Amino acid sequence: MQIQTPIKFNLLAVLTFTIVFSTTTHSIVIVSHAQQTQQTKGKVFVMYAASLIKTFEQTLGLGPSYEKKTGYTYSGEGRGSVQIANMILDGQRRPDVFVSAGTIPIMKLMMTNNNADGGIGNQQLNQPLAQWLVKFASAEMVIAYSPTSHFHLDLDKAKKGLIPWYRALSQPGFKFGRTDPELDPKGYYMVIAAKLANTYYNDKNIKQSILGQDRNPRQIFPEETLTTTLETGQLDAIAAYKHEAIAKGLPYIRLPSQINLGDPAFSDIYRKAWYTTNTGKTIYGEPIYFSVTIPEASVNNLADAVSFVTYLLSSDGQHILQSQGLNYIKPIAEGNVDKIPTDIRSLVTMVRAS
Repeated sequence: MQIQTPIKFNLLAVLTFTIVFSTTTHSIVIVSHAQQTQQTKGKVFVMYAASLIKTFEQTLGLGPSYEKKTGYTYSGEGRGSVQIANMILDGQRRPDVFVSAGTIPIMKLMMTNNNADGGIGNQQLNQPLAQWLVKFASAEMVIAYSPTSHFHLDLDKAKKGLIPWYRALSQPGFKFGRTDPELDPKGYYMVIAAKLANTYYNDKNIKQSILGQDRNPRQIFPEETLTTTLETGQLDAIAAYKHEAIAKGLPYIRLPSQINLGDPAFSDIYRKAWYTTNTGKTIYGEPIYFSVTIPEASVNNLADAVSFVTYLLSSDGQHILQSQGLNYIKPIAEGNVDKIPTDIRSLVTMVRAS
């Protein structure tokens, strides 16, 4: 039996629909391409250092820009980097991608027998939960402050170098905020920077006068809310990364390069100060690098995870990072670099263990 009425369709229809002839009813069924394939781009779950919340979540940030550029669906969660590593070790989270402040939280995942090493987490592991990391940006410690603080005149003077910054922070009644060094690298970086200040200024009392004990409960705030607490007037100043202050439009005091952990030329000096965790692990000062990995648990979503990391390392990703105050570095891979997916390996410089 022939179909009497001719079927007319344009090129767009050819691309969008498939015409299926039924052998039993001789009818024509129009099936959309989406119905045929039932496939869409994947979803990527990224956990990142909470100091990058604006960088990742704002309208022109990495997450929305990645979605627009690639068609993938992005989901993000910001927390302290050590806390994220703990959650991965304990099985509380299984992110496809982990972006860390510093390298130490990812290195914890790269180690086996974490408890035996004085590391973090409650599990003893026979296999590492990450094989490699890529350093992709650097940062430095600053003192960000509120322009409405009762101490803002002295803080402004410290910013201009007219008075020592630590003198402004040591005044009676001054409210200083920082993150928990047990949960967040910025927390232990501030402790290390304060110890370096003791040496740099030849004054052993500076760290004590601005911080008190390493985990002073009056100064400890969650990483996710620290800048908000400052902005609402509950604090006079906070320990911050420079890119955080820039992203939030906050005034900030830059510290000498020998203290701020932002200059690789002073790596040997940075190592002369350290923080010791509650488990007895010693963390030495080092230049601050933001790093990324794909945890082993995301192997079933590997292609989607790779798509995000390649975007992060692309010229588009680097442009976003730089616009938020992070310092660009040529991506450097460490660890078991042979395990790095090919699309990522083509974008990085490999550092192989000797």
